Amino acid sequence: MAPPADDADTYALNREEPNERRGGGWTVALRRRGTKIVRLFKDSIYGSSDTAYAQARAYRDAIITALPPPTNLEQAVKIRKNNKSGISGVRRVETEEGDVWQATLMTNEGQKRESFSIGRLGEEAAKSMAIAQRMRWLKALPVKHLAYAHHAEEITRQNFDYQLDVVADVAPQVQISEEEVIARIVEINDQFDAYRPPRLKVRVKSYGHARLAVAVSDGGSPAKRKLVHVNTAKMTHGGVLAAAGKVQEVVEEIYNADVARWFAKEHGNALLAPESFDPAIGFNVTVWVPVELIN
Repeated sequence: MAPPADDADTYALNREEPNERRGGGWTVALRRRGTKIVRLFKDSIYGSSDTAYAQARAYRDAIITALPPPTNLEQAVKIRKNNKSGISGVRRVETEEGDVWQATLMTNEGQKRESFSIGRLGEEAAKSMAIAQRMRWLKALPVKHLAYAHHAEEITRQNFDYQLDVVADVAPQVQISEEEVIARIVEINDQFDAYRPPRLKVRVKSYGHARLAVAVSDGGSPAKRKLVHVNTAKMTHGGVLAAAGKVQEVVEEIYNADVARWFAKEHGNALLAPESFDPAIGFNVTVWVPVELIN
């Protein structure tokens, strides 16, 4: 059955709806070259489901553009762990008629199989003839990529058609090494990490007697952070609130005045409301800063 022609919107993309334990988001989940790739794009990080979806889709396309699926020829010559002959698809078999060297190849028309008698031809000749037969089958094999979704096929065709060129060597090495696969995934992950909106982590709490801590970080790696301690021994509740209000100054130092004002309006004023703020409990929040306030 042919893959649907409209799966570009859905291939390897799954929606996770929000519930009482977690927020919503879009997950990219696919396998390339034996490596399972999973990444979550949360609505809360990107500001909306639509933006999270757009990033998830772009990430999926970056992966399948960088990492083609193997070709059927590449899979056919891959040496399996249980192989004892050193040649994929060639094995020594005991039969009722006697021992043979056997060549096999799975094709769209079914499995090809031919055996060569060791008793009649000798060990080395039978093995050589089995290898030669499999090579003839491989040379006649129409080479294609093993992509099983229409969108993956299209991306692969656009970027990796050259891998289907006829080659003299029908036992090619793996097109991309395991190390290169990992390196390409890491590079793409780094790129998409940079697309994520910047974080702002704010913690305000009293530790011990008359000691208020105001800590702000950008959550980066390495993180840019600042910690301020305030002696509140002789302060009223209103004074402690005013001291806690230093968080806006510290946010401005970490980012800028626009971010500081945004945090106060969207989060800080509610967190420091006189009727609810308790310095002994304090608060510890991580929020995502609108990119336009940074640039």
